[in-house]
Amino acid sequence: MSENADYVVIGAGSAGCVIANRLSEDPKVKVVLLEAGPRDWHPMIHIPAGIRSLLENPRVNWNYSSEPEEGSGGRRIHWPRGRVLGGSSSINGMLYVRGNPADYDGWAQRGCKDWGYEQVLPYFMKSEDFRGADADDEYRSRGGPLVVEDYRTVLPITDRFVQAAQQAGYPLTKDYNGAEQEGVAYSQMTRDHRFRASTAQTFLAQAKGRPNLEVKTEAQTGQLLFEGTKCVGASYRRGGRDQEVRAAREVIVSAGAVNSPHILQISGIGPAAHLQSIGVDVLHDAPGVGHNLSDHYVVRISHRIRDHITINELARGPRLVREIFKYAVKGTGALTMGVTAAMVFCRSREGLSSPDLQLLYTPTSYTGRVIGDLEKKPGISVAVCPVRPESRGTIMAESADPMARPVIRPNYLTAESDSHVLFSGIQQTNKILSSPAIAEVSLGETEPGREIATVEEAKQFAQNSGATIYHPVGTCKMGEDAMSVVDSRLKVNGVEGLRVADASVMPTVTTGNTNAPTIMIGEKAADMIKQDWAA
Repeated sequence: MSENADYVVIGAGSAGCVIANRLSEDPKVKVVLLEAGPRDWHPMIHIPAGIRSLLENPRVNWNYSSEPEEGSGGRRIHWPRGRVLGGSSSINGMLYVRGNPADYDGWAQRGCKDWGYEQVLPYFMKSEDFRGADADDEYRSRGGPLVVEDYRTVLPITDRFVQAAQQAGYPLTKDYNGAEQEGVAYSQMTRDHRFRASTAQTFLAQAKGRPNLEVKTEAQTGQLLFEGTKCVGASYRRGGRDQEVRAAREVIVSAGAVNSPHILQISGIGPAAHLQSIGVDVLHDAPGVGHNLSDHYVVRISHRIRDHITINELARGPRLVREIFKYAVKGTGALTMGVTAAMVFCRSREGLSSPDLQLLYTPTSYTGRVIGDLEKKPGISVAVCPVRPESRGTIMAESADPMARPVIRPNYLTAESDSHVLFSGIQQTNKILSSPAIAEVSLGETEPGREIATVEEAKQFAQNSGATIYHPVGTCKMGEDAMSVVDSRLKVNGVEGLRVADASVMPTVTTGNTNAPTIMIGEKAADMIKQDWAA
């Protein structure tokens, strides 16, 4: 069984929902959007604090894991990825962080034409409906589909962290997505009052009812379809049946940093020797597909707190009942909070032109036994994140079976510089947490609970306790060198009628959380597609 469309978009995630919305604005074209997961019916998706129940939920989550490696002390690291309308924007921490202008200027210097900061800023602004205070019209805008709000600081301990950072010498930054990223700031979130503002609930909802947009959920993409070297559609499995959809114009793969390279590889686009080894006929030898994987790998510093309420206590017992009541009646309280309440962008050493560290503060602490499991006693944590890691990994298909899972090898900490940056981040975090505003209410460090005095000790700490904060990028990187998978217009090299548009095309990971940049990529991709077909 086969059907026809002008555009086929694979993956209804952070970029895919944007692209489907923008392309279907033209009533003369038909767009089919394929999503492997279900509709975003799960109530915990829409409650900001519901993230803890989603991080391992197989109904809405791919639940990937990395291979055991030296950088993770032989542990498998859990990799949540959204498998639902909205993709990872439906299960993430909702942080809105555009990155640093230097990120995009660096992309442009690597041969990504028209991807410098001046070129991408209009797409960030096009997306957003910023409801924060003191918006600078040069950087922020209102009226777009994506609602961005200031963090709701319902706990005074968060104010204390911001004060402590200033006492430690970090300036207060009113808007880290504006003129200046560096310093300490309260977080911004993709939230609409009491609800999560995923790309499904913003961009895709805006397109709801358009007769020229067909959204197919529970439809897992198999192989791309080719006539010669032209991509003409995709196969997918839905309801136990294999089906096809044909694209008169082009196919846009927006399946994310894990699934996009996997789809390309099983369709014959990838490193020739590897494809042959797993029984895939080579359509185009593209050595970069699945390589250049970059991710943010962190350690957490935690303190026990006295005389202050933290999320640990609000998440259980009578206090939780009160928070549920506040949320249900007023749409306020702890259930409107995501994960990171405040953050510090800073530099690991003098001489750097922009920050290479992000310190993510949350008014909670974890047992470490189960993902998202909170301690019972009051606690706070800071995730120390080298935001420009030099370690690179791979995501490779293990077989020709489209339903089989790819092998994820992040190669965390293989670049020596990453451990040096991490060590600096630990030292700077300790400086903040020993400043008066926190020190006077701290009962002491609980994690790691021992002095980290050298780079080697920082590396060992990360090997034993490090975790991803879910920002994989780069596996179908954009550029002009031999390892580039797509060109500056996101067209897949070596074939026709096929683009990739998601976090996998980032040449390097951005300075901060990756959801906002991925949405920007969706906006810019849709614009380029429209331009190319209008020419």
